[in-house]
Amino acid sequence: VYTTYLYDDVLVISLEGDVLGSSYEDEILSIFKIYISSNIVKCILDVTHVNHMNSSGLSFIIRSYNTLKDAGGDMVILRPSHHIQKLFAITKLRKICNIVYTKREGVQLLKK
Repeated sequence: VYTTYLYDDVLVISLEGDVLGSSYEDEILSIFKIYISSNIVKCILDVTHVNHMNSSGLSFIIRSYNTLKDAGGDMVILRPSHHIQKLFAITKLRKICNIVYTKREGVQLLKK
């Protein structure tokens, strides 16, 4: 399950449940393209309510990040659980995606 909205001209995508590689990931990538065509290329990926993530979920995050980067944008990860933070550390994903703990912090980082 996911929701999307704009917050201070930044796209916020909030994910819930398990991110294990599902059909909504292609929907979200299509949503990125719609926002990119409107010159919205900064995104906060809110994983506050994500319980588990596997390699398919990590792949989705990388594809999302690359889609935005290719359009001249950027993405940050909002409030990952301890489990997801460990996955990011192990896979070195933390080196490319910044982790933030508030939407305001994410907006400030993305608008630098």
